[in-house]
This record gives sequence, C-alpha cells and structure tokens, in this order.
Amino acid sequence: MYYNAYMEKVSVSFRTDQKRLKQLDALAKRQRRDRTQLIDEALENYLEAQQRHTRQIDLGIRAAEAGEFASEDEVRAEFALWRK
Repeated sequence: MYYNAYMEKVSVSFRTDQKRLKQLDALAKRQRRDRTQLIDEALENYLEAQQRHTRQIDLGIRAAEAGEFASEDEVRAEFALWRK
C-alpha cells in the first residue's frame, strides 16, 4: 500500500453502529493509531479489492463474448480439484 502524504485530504462523515465504533477504537488503541488512519486504510483496501474484482468480471465477460468457454470436462476437473 502506498500512501501519499501530500495528497489533499477532505472530510467525510458516515454513520455506523456502536459495536463497530467500539471495535474500531479498540483496534486503533492497540495499534497506537487513530480512527482516521484505520478507516482510510480500510477504505483503500476495499476499493482496491473491488477494482480487482471488477477487472476479473470484465475479463470473464470479454472472454465469454469471444466464445472462450471451458468445456464440461474442464469444469468437472476444476471442481474436482476444489473438493479435495
């Protein structure tokens, strides 16, 4: 994760439940960090994961549109690997 300290920061407000807030505060205290740092890191990780996920979906759609499908035998073989 790359953090650019020179990026302009903006304030964002959101609501959460008391349980999550207590968990966040406990984690921040344990790591000697503040809420903002943890929320910013969590948001960055979430956005990166969603972007990766979206790219993989787009690749799958393009492959399907190009007629690139796995055969029934290939699908069975893949499932068999996961059942082990």
